[in-house]
Amino acid sequence: MCSRLNQLAQLPLLVIEGEAKPAKRRKAKPQEDVRSQNAFLHNLCPTDYADVFTLNAGQLTAERMRFGLIPTWAKGTKAEVVKKFRLTFNARSETIFDLASFRTPIKSRRCLIPVQGWHEWPDRTTPYFIHQVDDAPLMFAGIWDSWESAYPEDCESGPVITSMSVVTTPPGRYLGKFHDRCPLILEGEEAMDWMSDGLAPEDVRALIRPYESDRLEAYRVAPASVVPKNKSAKSLVPISPPVPQTGDLPVADGNETPELGLEL
Repeated sequence: MCSRLNQLAQLPLLVIEGEAKPAKRRKAKPQEDVRSQNAFLHNLCPTDYADVFTLNAGQLTAERMRFGLIPTWAKGTKAEVVKKFRLTFNARSETIFDLASFRTPIKSRRCLIPVQGWHEWPDRTTPYFIHQVDDAPLMFAGIWDSWESAYPEDCESGPVITSMSVVTTPPGRYLGKFHDRCPLILEGEEAMDWMSDGLAPEDVRALIRPYESDRLEAYRVAPASVVPKNKSAKSLVPISPPVPQTGDLPVADGNETPELGLEL
């Protein structure tokens, strides 16, 4: 599972190959502008909005999308579809080509979600923050879709929801210490290939594999720091040394939790 993302800067300015330009938007009322939400982009949870990259006519663009995909064919009011599709924040690679919610986006609406790290729980009470040792961004492979309400009562708050899911795979050796699933992480040309139009299904499948890297590092954080309503950098404060690449996961000591001064 990958349900907590951290984007530590305004990532539309991040460069992969050339400059990522913000996507053009229709003129929106203030309450429709998702850029007023989650200004710090820490501890992003399902239903929050995250910065996402797509290719539009060969141009790398960035926009914010809801974390948790709502398929374009979903029926109902905005409140109804948001409730119905509250668990679509991850798309398992083993079933992504078969499930109704994902099989169209995986063919033609693939995206990248740039993150500086994410949280995982080996058990229900012990969260870890996972990142690269040099804090370089990681590119999560994702899929996206756009849904539009047919109900007039939804127009005032914005009838369109653009949303995404993170593709997950079985974990590599290191990430398997923390969860039995991990995000699909791509680098360099493979990341750009993932977003390319016209990629054959077999070529998409060839990009899907567990991520292995000795540049990854994970450390424990306080459970209180990763409750959904905390959107501060306190969700990144370590309370343990980094977990080594080899060996078993250390046993957590509940006495290590510091006072973080959280106002939750």
